[in-house]
Amino acid sequence: MDKTVLVRNRNNGSTGYTIPEKNLWRNFAPGETKRIPLQELQELQYQPGGEYTLKNLLIVEDQDALSILNMQVEPEYNYTESDIRNILLNGTLDQLRDFLDFAPAGGIEICKDIAVKEEIPDVRKRDIISQVTGFDINSAIMVNKIMDAEDEKPQEQKKERRTATAATTTEGTKQRRAAIPETSSSTEEKPAAARYKILSK
Repeated sequence: MDKTVLVRNRNNGSTGYTIPEKNLWRNFAPGETKRIPLQELQELQYQPGGEYTLKNLLIVEDQDALSILNMQVEPEYNYTESDIRNILLNGTLDQLRDFLDFAPAGGIEICKDIAVKEEIPDVRKRDIISQVTGFDINSAIMVNKIMDAEDEKPQEQKKERRTATAATTTEGTKQRRAAIPETSSSTEEKPAAARYKILSK
């Protein structure tokens, strides 16, 4: 049980698991391979979601270890991204159907991702993937094209005028007033100053 085996992340994103009893947390980057103790993998099987992680998100690259873990796997379990791309671009329709029927969930996610990015030309293969997975390959490809077209649009630059407008010309030649204009308050007559007669005693 001191044996270590190569374990590869088949998932498009990162994959991680924890074993609380050992205070252990591992994380695999996309496509990353790590050498893991076989005993750790056995303990992972008993963790919630551990069995699913080993069968669908990680690849144990050791047949003896798979036997010890009592994992019965199909050939599609070991397919690499290159193998999946080859089926999509060069394989037969039956090979694709078998792959979709027997491949782990992580492998199918890679298949969908490649089909969209590569814009696989065989419409029949697009339809098969869409029917089996419920993920519309044609729509996803169209959305990517629209987003790419938006990204390629040149950003509008602020336009600058080459000549002065009539408004700016008038404003520049505006004359100053010689006097303050009269207002209604300035035309009102002011009351005459009161006059007082001084009486002598």
